[in-house]
Amino acid sequence: MRVKNKLTEKKIWQKLNLLQKKLPGAHFTKIESSTINGIPDVYCCYQYCGFWLELKAKQGKNLNVSKYQIAWHLKHKGAGGLSYILNWPLIHVPPKLYEIREPGVPVPANEVPVPVIIIKNALAGDPGFPALQHRAAGNSTKPLKT
Repeated sequence: MRVKNKLTEKKIWQKLNLLQKKLPGAHFTKIESSTINGIPDVYCCYQYCGFWLELKAKQGKNLNVSKYQIAWHLKHKGAGGLSYILNWPLIHVPPKLYEIREPGVPVPANEVPVPVIIIKNALAGDPGFPALQHRAAGNSTKPLKT
């Protein structure tokens, strides 16, 4: 029996792509690479904040992150970059953000720049989405606790 509410990485990208068309100034690029092992699926730039998203649609604790993805995230973070895993397995459950921390495990992201929070919440259809946009207009890269 197929669950209608189940998302796939392809469906998450379709929703992100649709969202960028509705967000003035948003720019998302889907990356398909067979030459760079572990590079995340999408590069996002919104409100002067650039970040990478690895899209996952996994239920349970194991996000099925490969050793190449772990290595890429750790190296990128070590260089000062922002990258997250956006896991959204079921349409009726809000997406969650994770980050890779030493020793190479995904953990819930707890300090996230406002533009990343706006994207995550807008994907889930958050009714406070316009309020978040207004709040972020002043200082868009200051991390917030999620």
